Amino acid sequence: MQIYLDDYLYLSDGKNASPALTEAICALSDGDTLLLSEQRYDLFPSGASEDYYYISNNDASLKPIAFHLKNKKNITVDGGGASLMFHGHMVPFVLDNCENVTVKNLSVNYEIPHYAQGKIIESAENRLVLSYDGEEFFCKVKDGAFCFYSSEEGWENVIEAALSLEFDAEKKAPVSHRAPYFAYTGKPKDHGFLSAMFRDVTLRELTENTIEMTGKLGVTHQVGNYWVCTLRSREYPGIFITDSKDILLENVDLLHTASMGVICQLTENITLRHVRAIPPEGSKRMLSVSADATHFVNCRGKIEIDGCKFVSMMDDALNIHGIYNIFHKKINDIALLATYGHYQQKGINPYKPGDTVAVIDENTLKTLCTFTVKSSEKLSGDFLRIEADAPIPHIYEGCVLENLSTAPEVHIHHTESGNNRPRGFLLSTRGKTLVEHCTFYNMNHAIQIGGEMKDWYKSGAVSDITVRDNDFSNSAYAGGDVIFLSPRVNIPENAKDFHGKITIENNRFTMHEKRLLTAIGARELTFIHNTFHKDDTLPSHPAENDAGIVVKNCSDCNIEHPKDI
Repeated sequence: MQIYLDDYLYLSDGKNASPALTEAICALSDGDTLLLSEQRYDLFPSGASEDYYYISNNDASLKPIAFHLKNKKNITVDGGGASLMFHGHMVPFVLDNCENVTVKNLSVNYEIPHYAQGKIIESAENRLVLSYDGEEFFCKVKDGAFCFYSSEEGWENVIEAALSLEFDAEKKAPVSHRAPYFAYTGKPKDHGFLSAMFRDVTLRELTENTIEMTGKLGVTHQVGNYWVCTLRSREYPGIFITDSKDILLENVDLLHTASMGVICQLTENITLRHVRAIPPEGSKRMLSVSADATHFVNCRGKIEIDGCKFVSMMDDALNIHGIYNIFHKKINDIALLATYGHYQQKGINPYKPGDTVAVIDENTLKTLCTFTVKSSEKLSGDFLRIEADAPIPHIYEGCVLENLSTAPEVHIHHTESGNNRPRGFLLSTRGKTLVEHCTFYNMNHAIQIGGEMKDWYKSGAVSDITVRDNDFSNSAYAGGDVIFLSPRVNIPENAKDFHGKITIENNRFTMHEKRLLTAIGARELTFIHNTFHKDDTLPSHPAENDAGIVVKNCSDCNIEHPKDI
């Protein structure tokens, strides 16, 4: 059956289509198609659905939701070229416990962006004056902190730490030699592993929407460029998919989202085909999505990224990983309590009955044992109770848990990413992974293969990754290596052979100098049949050596220097 959103627009309150959309979704039965038309739909929190969600690597809260698809099967949402314009604080799409759902042919945008873009009108090493246009971007000083606001939509965000990046006004791209930093107006404190990025500043409002910032910035910005910063926590991603199966996103443009573009967790088989994170064409906006374009956590089955474009984000293009849960205490021989290493992972239960879990010593990195999950229950946002089908040996304080059953295979092809802070693809899955025919021009690493048992606690080791036939065109333009493979662990010396088989072949690197690969901790590493094109017009940064290749703690290596062309 076909459900037409336009048939419900009589329920709209003025230009707010949220009540009509909520009613149309209520009318959807399994097997139906929700059809929109090629027009603009304005969507406000009023009249939208609401639900409380824990979203990995984002922030938990009660969220207004426009397209709230929950417990749906065999559903298609066909936008028909619709332009979805969101207002205020809300999540455009949630797919929760859905199966065989397609979302296609539409764009997502916000009338007032959830980032701030100030034009640099004066600059010195310790002083910066920013002018906001008063049309899409508004800023004042409140209680000594940044206050970004919209009088029309009736909201304001007061923040004491603004993650910032300078954008070239003409190129609409990050300036290669300007490192991002947090402009911080709060009381002095330890900012953890991000401390080096914080700059203590003082704000003064000169005129309406004109802000003076003083402090030890450590950089002189270019007058005429834009100082772009995020302005809120990660509460409202664009498309959130959880506990679902067989999901397709096709021909979807993410022109702006308040947090991540697409975040999938605990989901099996996801395809993104012709999904683009891009700023609106013809607009003054520098940024597309405010965080990662795409992010996948403890997913299963297969992830396919086909013909996508992820540019101008404030964070990574793509991130695939699991969660290392921290062992808290044993309840009895077969049951234990586990907790989380990072607050933005709280409330996520990545375990299902039948899953295989590894118990790993976070210092030695040795797998002490594995067990099969009989049951897993979220007791609170902080704790999980996990019961095994047999007694669990060898577990003690200092152990982490990794779900070996959430290890999706990955195929990424014909996809472009760049002009973003900081990286391209972060790949941490034990499933076989292939990256081919892609183009990269990211600020830092184009591809990072990690796993970390500290800070973010992102699992885990990879088994088999092939990176072939890609174009690394001015990748790592702010410094560092194009491809970076190194686990972040407590004792790096113990990370020998942490990762499995890594193959890097038939790729083209275009840079000022060779900063191609750092590989630490792979069992089998192959780097062959690659080419290097030197371009003196691109940014120059220190290289580790003339070959541009650094290998440590790897057992079986086949390294061939790239052919200069």
